[in-house]
Amino acid sequence: MRNEATLDEWKELYDIAIKIKDLKPWEYLYDMDIITILLPGADEPVYCSIMGKAGEFFGIGTYVGFDAMNNFYTMAKRDDVPDIQKIRFQDDNVLMCHFGNREELTKEELKLVKDLELKFRGKNNWIYFHSFKKGYVPYLLDKEEVLLETEIFKHLFEALKDYVEGNVKINFENGNTLLRMYNKTKNLWTNQEAPILLPEPDYPQLVLQDELLIERINRQEANKSKIEIDIAYLTGAIRDKKYDVPVMERLCILAENPSGLIIDQDFIFPDDDEMEIIYSMTIDYILNYGKPDTIIVRDDYVLNLLNDLCKRTGIKLKIRGKLKAIDYFVESFLRYRF
Repeated sequence: MRNEATLDEWKELYDIAIKIKDLKPWEYLYDMDIITILLPGADEPVYCSIMGKAGEFFGIGTYVGFDAMNNFYTMAKRDDVPDIQKIRFQDDNVLMCHFGNREELTKEELKLVKDLELKFRGKNNWIYFHSFKKGYVPYLLDKEEVLLETEIFKHLFEALKDYVEGNVKINFENGNTLLRMYNKTKNLWTNQEAPILLPEPDYPQLVLQDELLIERINRQEANKSKIEIDIAYLTGAIRDKKYDVPVMERLCILAENPSGLIIDQDFIFPDDDEMEIIYSMTIDYILNYGKPDTIIVRDDYVLNLLNDLCKRTGIKLKIRGKLKAIDYFVESFLRYRF
């Protein structure tokens, strides 16, 4: 059951968001100039990106933990991935504060602004928040997220204020971050320059334990084909009473390249085992159609899931941002769905 924040809790978050907006931090920072906050009791840091330097999209991205921040950097580097598919790099443990326009807000978000008796006017002045959770559409923050974002924004405001006023200098171009942390020795919060604390991504890997299945796969006749497999993101939302929040349309697709033939597809819901779906779909193809020469995937997540299988069966495994067959299917699906 979803636990909603009270109006007082929302008001506290909006109050500090307005204070941050008044600083106009995008005039001083690029979106790759990262602010790192070490919250007491938290296992991993929180990272904040200030967006708006280019004058197009204004907002603050809050990335909770190492995985969320690694995905942020991946999204920035992967120019080869179609825009509609880039949300995969921002679909979990991300809180987004938007400084947008009135028409961007949903009915629920407009009602919240009205109930808080806030008066926003003009372009890029309407504040609203979205939570990104894997499997769901971006949605209003729940109570826990409102409280967390409020705590983060209070620290973010102090760090930004110090930076804007020139009290702390950060060489962002050298890969450093503006770090806010509690100094136990001095018994106070400090803002300082530091290297970004970010380990390498740790992707899940599936290791096939069934030796008989490996033998069976290796006995399959090679069909010299190339296949694509991906969890493709669509633009729609699925409303199901089973879930408190609308579900993101995501479709696991296996297709042959270059023929474009869709061999298998399956909608993925938040409580599905998507790793098992990808794995089973790949193995089913091999057992029914033969062993492909190459499997092409879009991201490191799927690459690592299939890495062991491909190594043990002699199948080439490649990564490409654009998947010809799957992308064409998605484009056609979105064009004719209505």
